Amino acid sequence: MYYTHFLRMLTVILLISFNSTCKCKQENKEVKKDLSLESSGVHTKEGGKIIEFPPEAPQLGLFKSQKIVFISYDLNINAPATVTGRIKKSDSPGLPSLILFASPDLTSAYAAYLQNLSLIQIAQTNFNRMKDLAEHGAATGKELNDATSDLYNKQASLAENEAKLRREGFNPKNLSKAPRGTVWLISDVPESELNILIEGIKCDLTFPSFPSEIFSGKIDAIAEVLNSETRKARIRIIMHDPKDKIRPGMYGKVQFKMPESGLMIPRKSLISSNARYYVFIKTTLNTFERREVTISTETDEFIEVASGVIEGEEIVTTNVFLLKGLSFGI
Repeated sequence: MYYTHFLRMLTVILLISFNSTCKCKQENKEVKKDLSLESSGVHTKEGGKIIEFPPEAPQLGLFKSQKIVFISYDLNINAPATVTGRIKKSDSPGLPSLILFASPDLTSAYAAYLQNLSLIQIAQTNFNRMKDLAEHGAATGKELNDATSDLYNKQASLAENEAKLRREGFNPKNLSKAPRGTVWLISDVPESELNILIEGIKCDLTFPSFPSEIFSGKIDAIAEVLNSETRKARIRIIMHDPKDKIRPGMYGKVQFKMPESGLMIPRKSLISSNARYYVFIKTTLNTFERREVTISTETDEFIEVASGVIEGEEIVTTNVFLLKGLSFGI
């Protein structure tokens, strides 16, 4: 009898527990359903540019925002660098300083460039002589044509080798003028930093071979063409190393430090689509506007906006990807 009564009580308890569990699961599902964007009553305007929620929609709590402010800060730009060449004193007395390149191709190109300069002088002298002789009837037209062709070939070879050097950031006309101890480095920096990095800006250089030392340098030249794949620009850095510590082929790091100021937004506020950048501005309590922006410098946590927003506007900082999906219909 007691055993039968116990089984009845246990059955009742299990039924109550089961009903409570089902009810909790149903309530959780309802909460999640209530926070889903599909059931929020949201609608878009102007091709997704404007996103409007009902005034009392609970989904509005998903999107926190903060004011855009004008901030002064110290901008640090770091990039890897490679030593590509240096000027070294010749071991032979009376000879000019040597230019050592990290690349054998650059060494060959510069040697050919110097040789072309000498050959052009000889070809020019021969051309002038043949031209004078031809004018006085002492040389044939073929001899003058041969002298002209030889001069043009030497000039073309000079231009070809000069182009090789310039592609790597070297102006061959200035190489011979550099003092002993001059070191050149190459570094690639993001396209977005080109509005700040200009020729003459100073930088700090460090090398794994000399971890406790900081060397000083400056930007000597900036490439006129970007790398189409990496969207980076190559810059040439020049430094002075009278003790011959830094050698071609070494790797190092370059750091630019400079005071900056601008409209800064959190990195997490920025989205991209089709190679364009966007943010979402909270225009009212329940309305958001997609805004295309142009970005400038970057730090670890913030990005400077060059255009597209103004100081004091409210920018969305959380769940931006949800607004992106609504705006672009993803």
